[in-house]
Amino acid sequence: MARLDFLIPVLSVLMISCVTPLKKEAEIVQLIYIEPKEGQCRFIGQTSASDGGMVSGDFMTDAKIYRSTANLMKNKAYKMGGNAVYIQQQFNKNKDLTKAMTNQTMQGFVYQCPGLEQVQPITEQQ
Repeated sequence: MARLDFLIPVLSVLMISCVTPLKKEAEIVQLIYIEPKEGQCRFIGQTSASDGGMVSGDFMTDAKIYRSTANLMKNKAYKMGGNAVYIQQQFNKNKDLTKAMTNQTMQGFVYQCPGLEQVQPITEQQ
């Protein structure tokens, strides 16, 4: 039992600092909350990201859960060749189970918009 007592603080520290890192090249991706007007940007596809959970969400601040989810969205959009993500929906799927934000889910549309820094899609070979 003493062995488990040692692991609990170690696991807690690891879980507290578990924010999905933003890849350097994905820093150019912008999350937007107003859909681009038709013809302004080229639609690439749809993506979603989620972070936190009933256990790990209790050990992360709301800000860390949001930042981690946003980083996931930006990393995915960059890999698709996008430089902007219109966040269509954002929610905490555990809201009925707890008062704290233990989960953050984002769903959005990935665009390539002129006037923003451009990226090329990452192929599986790269």
